[in-house]
Amino acid sequence: MLSTDEYRSMDAIDLADLVKSGKIRATEILECAIREMDSINPHLNAVVMRNDEQARTDAQSINTSLPLAGVPFLAKDINIDIEHYRTTHACRFFADSAVKKTDSTLVKRWREAGLVITGRTNTPEFATDFGCEPELYGPTLNPWDLRLTPSGSSGGAAAAVASGMVPIAHATDSGGSIRAPASCCGVFGFKPSSGLVATGSPLGHLVGGLNSDHAVTRSVRDSAALLDATAGNDVGNSMVYTKPSASFLSTLDKPIAPMRIGITAFSPSGLTATSEICSKLQETAKLLESLGHEVFEWAWPDNTDPCDVASVFWMAELSAVVDQHAQALGRQPIEGDLGPVVYETWKKAKEISSVEMVNARVKLRELQVAMAVAQQDVDMLLTPVVAEAPLPTGVLTELVNNDVDAWMERAWRFAPFLEIFNVTGQPAMSVPLHIDQVGLPVGMHFVASVGNDAGLLQLARQLELAAPWKNRVPPKFN
Repeated sequence: MLSTDEYRSMDAIDLADLVKSGKIRATEILECAIREMDSINPHLNAVVMRNDEQARTDAQSINTSLPLAGVPFLAKDINIDIEHYRTTHACRFFADSAVKKTDSTLVKRWREAGLVITGRTNTPEFATDFGCEPELYGPTLNPWDLRLTPSGSSGGAAAAVASGMVPIAHATDSGGSIRAPASCCGVFGFKPSSGLVATGSPLGHLVGGLNSDHAVTRSVRDSAALLDATAGNDVGNSMVYTKPSASFLSTLDKPIAPMRIGITAFSPSGLTATSEICSKLQETAKLLESLGHEVFEWAWPDNTDPCDVASVFWMAELSAVVDQHAQALGRQPIEGDLGPVVYETWKKAKEISSVEMVNARVKLRELQVAMAVAQQDVDMLLTPVVAEAPLPTGVLTELVNNDVDAWMERAWRFAPFLEIFNVTGQPAMSVPLHIDQVGLPVGMHFVASVGNDAGLLQLARQLELAAPWKNRVPPKFN
């Protein structure tokens, strides 16, 4: 019998090894996850859908030879469809959507790796915020301090992993939505290169190619193992993808050559982080130098603030999804169906012309080229993940209910370092290296060139060995 303490001390690979060796059954691990969700989730509201009986059925028939056999896994309520679950995007208008009868491509790959899907996690409505407080489900709270938000949009996923409900959970990132909550909750958050992980969405490359789906995890190796299971083209994918000759997991402990790492405490728009986060940034630079890397000051190219141009793509896609659902229902949204941001976005997106969309794509391309040129002599970049400590729950919601423009400015000020790398398609990660003076986690943001996901994961593993975080858990949930 696996004890709660044993379950909580293990990462996904540890748990899968127990199943593959025959030392424990997948059903026993699932029951640990169910107990933890029963105990912890009422405090956090991280998991918003469960289907325990279906999960038990899946665990009973698991193939014990699979790489992640029997590992409990939570999926975010957006981007992908899961058999026996609704996809609501945390939006009232979609709350009564039909239960899905088939899995998306990404979900099939999770199952083929042996993961047992145990529920869906909370997200702000249509994943549009750096908080996690949808009207449909209510706020998710940060396990490190229940007065604070875990950030978003993968706030439910990060809170679930940080608190010990599961060792690994699905997360998405089209503007920082993996990395910001990973930093605020003290877990590892990896955004793959654009196009590396296909969701199987009928929309194709989500958010105009800005989005990446992957996960938040306790350990670097779990992230690498999941990427081994999910990387690859979908049927009919128009993007060229060549899978590395070696697995991501197998490369983690290979020697790393000294790297040139550019560092900046400023965002593309000129914003910077708090003095404490900047201090942690310098501590990270010293750690890198002690590991043999060269760290030097790096500056953004001119005019690389991506905010206005990137918004065109998520606005248009969100509006199209709402319209498609309205057509299926035979009615338009009414008051209360859509939250303030989604409602304003839905209306405003209809004013975007095809010419404006093309102009936005031209601007994206200009940013991509400028950033590539600026990084020609850089192996990795290092910046803060977010500019300040996790915000109190309700701050962003109060703003958005009164002034959408003020909300957008405040959200952007919280996390100004992230979206540019959705524009460029580069892999990026939040590494949970630090704790601040009041006991809250502080992640550090590393970025590699497009396609160098393995190199970025190798650096993460080197940092994990040099400054371990495995046993650093929220006091209330240790």
